[in-house]
Amino acid sequence: MKSALLVLGLALLVSSIQASDIPVFVWGKPSVTYVPALSKYSASEFAALIESQADEKTFTLVFAEERLSTEDLSQCKLKTQTCFRNLAKVERKSYLPNVEEPLAAFERDPSSIQSVQLSADGSLSERVVPKGGAVVIVNLSGADFASHDALIDSVYNRLRAEFPNILAVYTGKTPSFRYSTLVRRTRQAQDDEPAVPVKVLNVTNTFLMAYEKFLAGPVESLEEVSLESVTKNEANTTESTLQVDIRGTSAVLSINFELTSGSWEITGVTYGNVPYYLRHRVHLNQHFSYRCYSLQYYTMDMKNEIVFEQVQIQPFWPSEEVTEFNRFGDSWDCVGFTSPGILTGLFLVFIFIFIGAYGVTWMMDIRTMDRFDDPKGKTITVNVAE
Repeated sequence: MKSALLVLGLALLVSSIQASDIPVFVWGKPSVTYVPALSKYSASEFAALIESQADEKTFTLVFAEERLSTEDLSQCKLKTQTCFRNLAKVERKSYLPNVEEPLAAFERDPSSIQSVQLSADGSLSERVVPKGGAVVIVNLSGADFASHDALIDSVYNRLRAEFPNILAVYTGKTPSFRYSTLVRRTRQAQDDEPAVPVKVLNVTNTFLMAYEKFLAGPVESLEEVSLESVTKNEANTTESTLQVDIRGTSAVLSINFELTSGSWEITGVTYGNVPYYLRHRVHLNQHFSYRCYSLQYYTMDMKNEIVFEQVQIQPFWPSEEVTEFNRFGDSWDCVGFTSPGILTGLFLVFIFIFIGAYGVTWMMDIRTMDRFDDPKGKTITVNVAE
């Protein structure tokens, strides 16, 4: 009985989270009041909030996405900026992250509601005449939030110029993020997705490379290139240097290695007779391999790029310890020794050490009184010289 009640409670909790996980932005009128961002609003509570802001002289403009969740607002990025740049610039707005069926608040009087479709060029499917007491729902299709943000700003400014007393609302019809759906998709990806094949290039007792993809071309439009074979360039190879030529479908990739004091490094990379450069130095022990999730090389003008994804590479020079080479040595990963979390922790430790040392110094400077006043004797007089 207890387990049945527990399952029922969890089901009700999940359904309530899925039904209420729709964010809402309200702005436009100077009278928009502050609302607590962490509160959960039911459909009736949100309708009461809208009624307190929209009277018979207010024109209500609602922008409705097909699917919208708080994760879309926080995770959608356009390069390094948010997709909702225009919405972020609105100074006075109210944000409600959890609202249950927000569009139901505008369906009490269907005769005053006009539903239109917003096209990609910013035009509306029907002519909209802003007037007091009217409600217009602008339906947005697709998931291009950056374009929708620009279109919302354009339509809002155009209608506001015609009718200043306007209340704008941005929300969605259904949530796009559901925990159960995410778990199901994750499990399907783990069970159904085939493993990415690993390609191997090998020169016997000389060179070994394994990778998943090789991409080349302009930085903005890289294309996958197939690498067919690898050979040792005898003309450019000595006892301490090695050059391998990897032939691809469109050009030849040449990699130069050098052995110095028991360590090897990559000294040069050319692709199609054009030199490419790595932002950091690859220099490690002679018997180690180098592994990187994304090994990127650029031309000097930073316009072209070649990328090895999930690559492991190692040249080989015979030594007294090892005379044959048929597998990778211990790997040296292309990861830094300090992460943002480590740097933050060190910064906080230094602050605490400074505060503690400063406090101990003050405590050590505390001195006890060396003279005490006798109530029956003469009052103590301290000279200026003392």
